[in-house]
Parts: sequence; structure tokens; C-alpha cells
Amino acid sequence: MKKRSKLIQIVFGVPLLAVLVFAIHSCSDSKAAEHGGNALMATPFVHPVQNSVDDWDEYIGRFAASERVEVRSRVNGYIESVNFKDGDIVKKGEVLFVIDQRPFYIELKQAEAEKLRAEADLNRTTSDYNRIESVKDSRAVSLEEVEQRKQIAKSSEAQLMAANARLEQAKLNLSYTEIKAPISGKISDDFIDAGNYVTGGVANATPLTTIVKINPIHFYFEGSENDFVNYNSNSNTPVAVKLSTEGEYSRAGVLDFVDNEVNRNTGTIRGRAVFDNEDLKIESGMFGRLRLMKGNSSAILIPEEAISSNQSNKVVYVIAEDSTVHAKPIKLGKLFKMKYRIVKEGLTLDDKIVTGNLLKIRPGMKVAPSEDNFKIQQNTKSVAYK
Repeated sequence: MKKRSKLIQIVFGVPLLAVLVFAIHSCSDSKAAEHGGNALMATPFVHPVQNSVDDWDEYIGRFAASERVEVRSRVNGYIESVNFKDGDIVKKGEVLFVIDQRPFYIELKQAEAEKLRAEADLNRTTSDYNRIESVKDSRAVSLEEVEQRKQIAKSSEAQLMAANARLEQAKLNLSYTEIKAPISGKISDDFIDAGNYVTGGVANATPLTTIVKINPIHFYFEGSENDFVNYNSNSNTPVAVKLSTEGEYSRAGVLDFVDNEVNRNTGTIRGRAVFDNEDLKIESGMFGRLRLMKGNSSAILIPEEAISSNQSNKVVYVIAEDSTVHAKPIKLGKLFKMKYRIVKEGLTLDDKIVTGNLLKIRPGMKVAPSEDNFKIQQNTKSVAYK
């Protein structure tokens, strides 16, 4: 009986002990949870800042070379050599093509010979005239013969002048056999290979290649009639541009030209800006986006990461005096310096804007506010807000 009684005590005692342990553990967890639930979440916030921002108008346009030249020959002949590679950067005066010079050397020698002959004729006719002129008072020759010899000498002088002109033309034609770059810039491919015959001159000269100057480079765009009023009288107005592959308006330039009339069909006017292109990354014909500065104004700014969406509205979470969080709708302006957002309506400089733990924040909950230092970064690479 005693053994059986002990067995019963063991059988019923073990579950009872387990129940007691579980109860004690649950009570401890409950107290811990209750204690933890009273801890408020540390929540960083900033005050909006007021800062001067630049106002810009935005346009889409196309880049164009500041200079463009179509290279042609001035004389006829066979191309003997091509002295550049397609796409090279060439300098003004650099020899691009050489035309076979042998025929032009022959013409030069002929012109030199004609000059020598003309000089000899002039010496002879001048000597004859001087001899007759010296004896005309003795009536040994008639005045008619004296005048005739004088005209012959003048004719010889004219022949010498013509020979000199032909010699200069021959020298010039020989120099034209070296076709040089008229400007510095980026060259296209050669339109015609060595060994081919080219026609020179003005009207029907064979095009050989083109050269474009892309540093500096121009940017053409169309502005509205109001833009014409704002910018027509402003020379060297600051502008900024970016390529389609760039995120920031990091290329600074100036507005250097506004056309002299508005297009009657479109109501727009053509403008041009000029930019440095030392890295030659911008090619003629590329599209870009330009911002034209029209002034500056004071605006309220907040960090971009503080903005949340509530259905179709933009909101920020604001911490009230009792440390309660509320959602506040705002009206946004443009992005400034890639990090900050202009707020047009909805905020004051005294508001406490939540900048962290946004996924955990819920309207109505209490938090432990912790103020962050918020300053507008000035040393930004961009020259215009996005």
C-alpha cells in the first residue's frame, strides 16, 4: 500500500509541478511584455528650413556644333593620300588629303618660263623705246615711230604682269593639292578613297568629308512668347543642361542668342545656349534637357525621405506637443539639389517632421522625439535642382 501511495503521488505530482512552472513563466513573460510595451519608440525628426532656391524654366532641345565645315577640293586631280583616321580630332591647318602634285609642278614650271620670257621681252622693248626716245629731237625718227615703240614697251610690261599672275596662280594651285582642315574639330569619315578623281572649284566640287567643332557646343530649343519677353533682353543668362543618361544638371552654360521673331504658327521663339564640352562627350545632334534660370525665391524645404504617400496625397508625419504622431497632407514643389523637396503648402517652420522609422509609425501613436540636425548641403555637384 505504501508503494502504491508513493506511486500515486509521483504520477500526480509531476503534472502539477509542470503546471506551476508554466504559470510562473507565463507570469514573468506577461510582466516583461507589460514593461516593454510602455517603452516609447525613439523617433528622429527635423524642422523644415527656409532657403533661397533658384527658379528655372525647362526645355527639351538638341545639341549642334558651334561650327561645321564641308571639306572640298579647290582643284581637280587624283587623291594620292588620306592623312587622317575616321573620327579623329584634327587641328586647323592639318593636311587631310593630298592630290597628285606632278601636273601642278609642271604648270608651275611653265608659268616660271613665261615670266622669264616676258621679262626678256620687256627689257628688249624698253631698250628700243629708250634708244629712239633719245634721238627723236634730231628728227632721225618720226614721232609716230617713237609713239609706236612706246606702246610696244607698255604691252610688254602688261605681258610681264600677266605672267606674274599666272605664276602666282600656279603656286596657289600647287598649294591647293594639300587639302587642309579649315577649322579645328572632330572629323567624319572620308567620303572618297585614295586613287579616286575629284573635281575642284566652287559649284560642283566633290565633297570629301566634314568637320564639326563641338567645344564649345550649342544647344537649340524653342521657348514660348512669354519666355521671349523674359529673356530677350538678358544676355548671358545662366543655364544648365543634362543628357538623357544623366541624372543631374551638372553642365553649366549661358544663353547667348534669342531669335529676332516669334514663329506665327507655333507661337514659339528659337533660343540658343552655349556650353563647354572639353570631354567631348556631347555629340552634335544629341537630345538634352535644359533649364533656364529666371530668378530665385525663398522656399520651405524638407528632406525627400520624410515624404510618404496616403492614397493620392503626399503626407508627412508630424509630432505634436504631446509626442503624438499625426499625418499632415502637403503640396509639393520641385526637387532641390537631388535631396530636398520644396513644400508649397501645409507646413510651418515649427513643425516636427518625422524622418526615421516611417514604416513603423502609425497616426495616433506616441513616440520619443529625437531632433536631427538638418542643413541644406551647399557643395553639391549639380548646378540646378532636378
